[in-house]
Amino acid sequence: MTGYLLVQISDVHLPASGELLPGVRPRDNLLRGLRLLERTGVRPDVFLLTGDLADAGDGASYDDLAGILAGAAERADASVVYLPGNHDDRATFRRHLLGADGDGPVNQTHWRDGLRIIALDSTVPGEGYGHLGDDSLGYLRAELSRPAPAGTVLAMHHPAVRSPIAAATELRLRQAQPLRDAIAGTDVRLILCGHYHHAALGTLGAVPVWVSPATSYLADTTSARTFQPAPGAAFSRIDLTDDGPAVTVLPIPAGQPGK
Repeated sequence: MTGYLLVQISDVHLPASGELLPGVRPRDNLLRGLRLLERTGVRPDVFLLTGDLADAGDGASYDDLAGILAGAAERADASVVYLPGNHDDRATFRRHLLGADGDGPVNQTHWRDGLRIIALDSTVPGEGYGHLGDDSLGYLRAELSRPAPAGTVLAMHHPAVRSPIAAATELRLRQAQPLRDAIAGTDVRLILCGHYHHAALGTLGAVPVWVSPATSYLADTTSARTFQPAPGAAFSRIDLTDDGPAVTVLPIPAGQPGK
């Protein structure tokens, strides 16, 4: 099997203004992270953005994000896959990032040579928790009925594993058993999620589940009950080889954009 390199970018939370929280400037973090990849020669096959891309779901932030990623993707010869999170607005997301109309779940299948990436919309409009309805599970089962030469990566915003932060766990993917049943015995090699703002690893059945940290800001995992922001930002690097997936956290250094 040909190897593939994915860079997962999650929970960008681009705000309408420059600052999301005091001292937190998500756009600057993203630019620094992308510059770091270029400086260190990391050239992914796919940039995978796993939700909460615009903090308020506004079109201007999506347009800004699309322009930033288009340049990075062109320089790396990479594909870009966007999927929504609970902070995103489905209709605006679909129109500005996918050039399409509609108001149902944003479920997509993307190919990079023999690798299939299925991006499921786990959002529930107006809610923070995740859920996959019958339409989305039916879409997944139909796609997986045909094996992919290099297997499948499944991506969605809400994790099906717990967080050490009780408030985050309450907002996980609910009713995960139907998803577990849908992927059992298929070529799904890895599930990639975001939402928690901290790194986490678990399984759903026999399939590893990776939760990426956020590029906007991190969560304090020592805060057992409430969600508390913590300094820092990071990407995830996913290497897919014959030996299986290997995931590495890539911290984004502090400083000025591009420095």
